[in-house]
Amino acid sequence: MIKRFVSILLSGIITVSAFAAGASRYVSVQSLAIKEKTSNTSKTLATASYGDELTLIKESGKWTQVSPKSAPSVKGWVSSSALSKRKIVTGKSVKTDANEISLAGKGFSEGFENRDASSWDTDNPAVDSIEKNSVSDEEMRAFIKEGKLKEAE
Repeated sequence: MIKRFVSILLSGIITVSAFAAGASRYVSVQSLAIKEKTSNTSKTLATASYGDELTLIKESGKWTQVSPKSAPSVKGWVSSSALSKRKIVTGKSVKTDANEISLAGKGFSEGFENRDASSWDTDNPAVDSIEKNSVSDEEMRAFIKEGKLKEAE
């Protein structure tokens, strides 16, 4: 009886795992680096953009192993928090701007937007300038090493 129970339990676990693998996930950030290992300083294999569809391979803590639908031969790791189970609609049929996407990502409602929209200063060159900055993987690794910092998991 116990052997039968264990057998049924194991087959259920295997079925759930197999069902999860191959599921789709969607990029919910502007740009997402697909990494060789579960580390932010690991080599970047590819980059996915907002709304891109990725195939789920495996989940491990805060990281998810994926493969882009557009490049199935690439297999790498991304931060699980940058993925959505829901398909993200992008393209010309949707009229939105970066400000709206940012507010939606923060959970602000349309009512909140309308209430405070007149007081917003959305033309901020200093912020725009900072957002254009980027750091390569090599620069990040050198910064961590030079500062004797511990790499985040």
